[in-house]
Amino acid sequence: MAQSTAEIDAEIKALYDKIKNVDKAPNMSVEELVKFTKDSINHLIQTDPYLHGLPLDPTIEEVRAQKALTLGQAIVIYLDRGPFPTLSIVVPSKDATVMDLKRAVKRQTNLALQRENIKKKISWKHVWKRHYLSFDGVKLTDDNDKIHEYGIRNKATIKYVKKRREKK
Repeated sequence: MAQSTAEIDAEIKALYDKIKNVDKAPNMSVEELVKFTKDSINHLIQTDPYLHGLPLDPTIEEVRAQKALTLGQAIVIYLDRGPFPTLSIVVPSKDATVMDLKRAVKRQTNLALQRENIKKKISWKHVWKRHYLSFDGVKLTDDNDKIHEYGIRNKATIKYVKKRREKK
């Protein structure tokens, strides 16, 4: 059952009051305080319409990206990685370049690996040497091009395409 705005506001106020009164509870251990803080953040993420969709352990970058999305200052682009799960990549909506997109792909991929406890280090120099990003069959070849020049808009899907060796 969906909560009303008043119920959510009341829960947030109750959480705020608890946080405000934490210093009055000297019997609370560090572990209890950490658990309480994590529970409070998780509750806010699950109930707040602007934060909904964030992972339960968001980084500050992810919170900022979600804020930019909410304010219309950024767009989300989906990276189809074939057999691996699709990643949501957030980039600024105005004047984002292919290089900005590549940086966002790198950041989001590394974060996804970290969340899955995969300790593998990716050589991004190697990745970009061997692959292009592609949208609608068009390779994003120039790092300085604006992504909107390729027709990339909010909720577009891009993918990796192997570079072909050119014969000399």
